[in-house]
Formats: sequence, C-alpha cells, structure tokens
Amino acid sequence: MRRLALLAALVLAPHLAQAQSPQPAPPVDPTVHRHLGFFLRLDGGIGYLSSSTSLAGTSASMSGVAIPFGIAIGGAVTENLIIAGDLWGIAAVSPTYKLGGQSASSADSSFSLGGFGINLTYYFMPHNIYLSVTPSLVGLSMSSSGVSASSDAGFGAKVGLGKEWWVGDHWGLGIAGQFFFGINDDTGTNPPTWTTLGGGVAFSATYN
Repeated sequence: MRRLALLAALVLAPHLAQAQSPQPAPPVDPTVHRHLGFFLRLDGGIGYLSSSTSLAGTSASMSGVAIPFGIAIGGAVTENLIIAGDLWGIAAVSPTYKLGGQSASSADSSFSLGGFGINLTYYFMPHNIYLSVTPSLVGLSMSSSGVSASSDAGFGAKVGLGKEWWVGDHWGLGIAGQFFFGINDDTGTNPPTWTTLGGGVAFSATYN
C-alpha cells in the first residue's frame, strides 16, 4: 500500500505544483490614458456669432445666439501632439440684422460660418488640458424665407482651450471655450468684405 501511495504522489506532484503556481497577470495596454495613435473628436455647444461689413459707407451687421459644432479626425505625430482634419461650423438662428441705424429680426432666417482646416492640438499632461488651433478655409452663408446666399471662400480659424476627463481606456469627455473668426468677400463686382467673429462653450467626446 505504501508503494501505491508513493507512486501516486510521484505522478500527481507535477500537476499539483502547476495548479498551485500563480497565473501571469494579463498584459497592460501601454497606450491607456495616453494621447497616441488614432484621434477622433466630436464637439458641440452654444455660443454667439456676429458678422459685419460696410455697404456704400453704411454699416451692416447680423448677430445672434449660435450653435457651434465640429468633427476632427487624425492621429498623434508624437505623444500629446495631434494633427487632424477639422470640419467645423457655427450657426446663428433667428439673428438680428442691422443696417445703419435700423434693426430687425426674423424667425425664418439664419446665417453661419463654416470651415475646414488642419487642426493642431497639444495636450498638457497629466492634467489633460489642451490647446487646439485650426487655420481654415471658411465660407459665410445666409438663409431667409427659403432664399439663401453665400460668400466667396476666405480665411479663418477655430481656436479652443479645453479640459478632458478619462471615462474609459481611450475615451475622454471634456468642455472647452472656443473662438471663431472669418474674413470673406461677398459675391459680385466690388464686393464688401464681411468680418465674422464668434465664441462659445462646447462639450466634447474624444477617442485617442
């Protein structure tokens, strides 16, 4: 009997040792909570937009509460430095129009500034605060009572300063202050130049 017990112990010993040995920990993703690789940001919020020009020596402007929005897709060229294509816009609904000393508003009208450019974003870690600049090709458009008009293409930019909080390994939610501007010539002969300024607060969802 002792021989049988000894033989059984010799057979089972390697298996028992293997079962009791600690299992290796799963590998840790080295990119978690770091700004590396593919980048996607969606943002939207609320703000204010104003555009002004001079028509035959008379000032003209339009302004109102506006909705900014944008989508940026790109990637990190080095840790914390992002380059992305950025499609953005800010639209004012039911704005106030002024011509000389006269002003009026219409519920059936809107105007917007939209742009596309190369976005540069830098994250200041570990605080996850970022500065974002997008020099852009921009256009100004207006719609009233079903009639729309657009300016020639011009130069502008979108600038943002924000803070994000990690809500997953690669997803962050944030809030940012944004600034917009554009310079556009109207269409036609000897067109006036519209100068457009806007600002707002936007909420964002970012994957990186």
